[in-house]
Amino acid sequence: MEPFQIHAVVQTTALLFFLLGIYYARRHKRRWHHFFVYSAVGLLTIGVAYMLYIVGGVPSIHGKFGLFVYLYVLFAAMSGRLFWGRKIKRNTHKLIALSAVLLLSLQILLALYLYVL
Repeated sequence: MEPFQIHAVVQTTALLFFLLGIYYARRHKRRWHHFFVYSAVGLLTIGVAYMLYIVGGVPSIHGKFGLFVYLYVLFAAMSGRLFWGRKIKRNTHKLIALSAVLLLSLQILLALYLYVL
């Protein structure tokens, strides 16, 4: 299996975990929501670190946008901590988190367009 295929599987799995995290947040199952969100953040970290190691940097637009998306996803995960500490409202956290998942989806679609099609 090629390195980019491993990266793609890890990132897609992270997206699916985020979607499961959203599902469990809507069902008010906080323990499962946190499990899936933090697992997805861990998978994203592994996927990004793996590609940075293999490629040796961020030479492409996909890599640059990917680092931005990764940092934004980390911000979204931390916004959950802010929500839990009552620093921001629920709707603000929802907006940040949903936009992070949307950006990750767009990043995966960009990768499909650039490298598969």
